[in-house]
Order: sequence, then C-alpha cells, then structure tokens
Amino acid sequence: MTGRPAAGAVALILLFASASAAQPAASASSEVVTQLRIHGNYSIPDADVVRLAGVAMGDRIGPETLDAIVARLQASNRFEDVEVRKRYTSLSRSDEVALILVVRERTSPDAGNPVTRVLITAARQTLFMPIVDYAEGNGWTYGARFSLVEMLGDRGTVSVPLTLGGTRQAALELEKRVDAGVVHAVRGGASAWRSEHNHFLVDERRTELWVGADRALVERLQVTAQAGWSDVRFGPFDDRLATYQVGLELDTRRSAGFPRNAVYARAGWQWLDPASGTSTITQPQVDARGFIGLFGQSVLALRALYQGASAAVPVYALPLLGGGDSVRGHRVGARAGDRLAMASAELRFPLSSPLSFGKAGVRLFFDTGAVWDVDERLRKTRFSQGLGGGVFLSAAFLNLQLDVGHDLRGSARVHFGTRVSF
Repeated sequence: MTGRPAAGAVALILLFASASAAQPAASASSEVVTQLRIHGNYSIPDADVVRLAGVAMGDRIGPETLDAIVARLQASNRFEDVEVRKRYTSLSRSDEVALILVVRERTSPDAGNPVTRVLITAARQTLFMPIVDYAEGNGWTYGARFSLVEMLGDRGTVSVPLTLGGTRQAALELEKRVDAGVVHAVRGGASAWRSEHNHFLVDERRTELWVGADRALVERLQVTAQAGWSDVRFGPFDDRLATYQVGLELDTRRSAGFPRNAVYARAGWQWLDPASGTSTITQPQVDARGFIGLFGQSVLALRALYQGASAAVPVYALPLLGGGDSVRGHRVGARAGDRLAMASAELRFPLSSPLSFGKAGVRLFFDTGAVWDVDERLRKTRFSQGLGGGVFLSAAFLNLQLDVGHDLRGSARVHFGTRVSF
C-alpha cells in the first residue's frame, strides 16, 4: 500500500521537473508575439505607437528585441518615457508572448513656442465641472468650475468658478497642500459676487480677497486660520470690512453625505473690523453635531449652533434665522440679529441598501432657534420652532432635500434644496 503513493509522488516530481526543464529549453528567438497592448497614450493612436515601435503581431523576437523597440520609440521624440514589458500568455506554451508598450507622451514637437507649450500643458491639466445649485431665497445658480491641477506643483490647484442665476460670481481660488512644515494647507483667492439678501431683500455685492492656512494636529483634528478683506455694497450702503478667523475643528465622519456614529465640532472666533465702525467686533462661534446609530440603519442627528457678538454687527453681516438650513417651517432669513442660537434633532431612516451608490430615505425633525441684539437678553428672546418631515437623497454627485415644516403657529412651509457636484 505504501509503494503506490511513493511511486505516484516520484512520478509527480518527474512531471514537474520535465515541465520546468522544457521552458528554458525553448530558444528565446522562437518566441512569437501573439498580443500587443499599448498603455499611457492619450493623443497618439495605438496604431501609430505600434508603427513607431516597429513590431507587429506574429513577429519573432530575440534577446535584443525589447531594447530595440525602446530605442525606436525614444528616437521618435514623441515620448518622455518608454517601457516594454514581456509576458507569457500561457503556462503550457513558452513560445507565445504578449508585449506591453508603456509610454508617456511629451509636448508635441511642433509646439516650439513657449506660450504654445504653456497653453498645451494647461489644457491637459484642466478639469471642467458643472455647477448646479438651488438654494432657498436665491433660486437656481448654474455655471462651471475650471480647475488647473498641479499648476502650483504637486497637490496644488488653481480653480476659477463662474456662475449666473441666483448668485453671480467670478472667482480665482488657489490651494496648495503639503505633508510637512508649519502648515499643511495654504489657500487664497479673490472673488466678486452679487445676490439678493434674504432678509432685507436688497441687492448685495462684494469684492473679496482672502488667505488662509490649515494644520493637522492629530488625525481628524485640525486648526484653521483665515484673514480677508471685502468691499461691500449693500443696498444704498458702502463699506469696507476686514475679517479674521481662527478655529479648531474635529471631524470623525467617514461619509459627509450620511454620517453614522460620528461627530463634527468646530469652535472658533471671528473678528469683524468694519471701516464704518469704531471698534472691532468679536464673535465666538460653536457648531457641534453628533450622529448616533440606532436600530437598523436609522440615525439620530443632533446639532447645536451658537454665534455671539461683543457689539452691534453691521447690517450686512447679521446672522439669519429661518429656512431649510436653519429653523424649518419659517421663511429663509425670516429673522436677523446680532447673536444667534439654534438646535435641531433629526431621526433619519434610509430606504436604500448600504451597498447602493448613495443614500435615500425619510426623516423627522424638530428645530428651534432665536436671534437677538447685543442690548437684549437671551431669556427674554422669542424662540422660533419648526416640526415636520421630509425626504433626502445623498449620492456621489447629487444632494437633494425636500422638507415640509410647520411653525407651530398655524402655517407650514416647503423647503427644497439641491446641489450637483461632479
């Protein structure tokens, strides 16, 4: 009984040995190209790459063939880098191979003019993204964002958003991210925009300049700082405003579209220095949100928001209360004041599978909040409430919300908002 397994083992060993010896025995010159693949080209057709390489299906190759193909492609002056890889297409046939030509194109040789080269490089590095938003009070805003990636070096981006509709804007935004140093991200920009103020219903125009920086302290915790200057035209008023911000931000959300068992918190200070004022206004700010997973996929979302003020705030910078992003059941921007306090609770029930491309579901909510001036006390301030429900859709490129809120005073209001981002 033991002799048969031993004989089988010996036969198996001899079989593998003979198979291993067979492959080296085959002469390299007998290898035939049965597959050709081209990777990395974007403007030069595959057929042209193959023609420049001087190789075709059915050709026999030898030890010098790969180096010769590389030399021919480099001699064409069409590629920055060239690599040729050989792969066997079968475990049982050592004479059939696939050649993979990996190339990286260079700027066209006829682009000798420096300006032309810059334009070609910019065109290759430009991303185009449509902008389609709907916000209460402002209506539809549409346009496009043009981004030049790596124009400021690795992880550097220059963006130009242009929009019409509810908010008309033209801006230039710059951002550079680094892994080491005093700061981990630097950003800045300039913009000019125009829209209608949601509370006073007057035309508001601003020309702004800003610069900011972020530094990560530990994972998901960062400190932020920003300074800006604005030329403000608010109805019949003109003003100049300097702003300074510093804050600490904690964000443990894995998905901003539908977070679960996570927190987001930001605490900071903002200083307003209007040219029309006599002193700088200090505004402490706290925004805390928690997302608690309940039964199934349901989530309880809680939020508390506070913005204070050390003195009267310019009319164009007053915090507003009411609307889909604030206290639902009330008109957007229904109330305005120097200080704001708000809280909300939502019970969210997703209806889609966790494996689907996004989250869709229904929610129930209760909102409460108030605004008051610096010469008033919070305990004497009237709070606004909103109670209701709605539906939501959060996907990779689409965010949609539709809510119906009751103000507990006999009237209801529909709130709709959407954002499309690519």
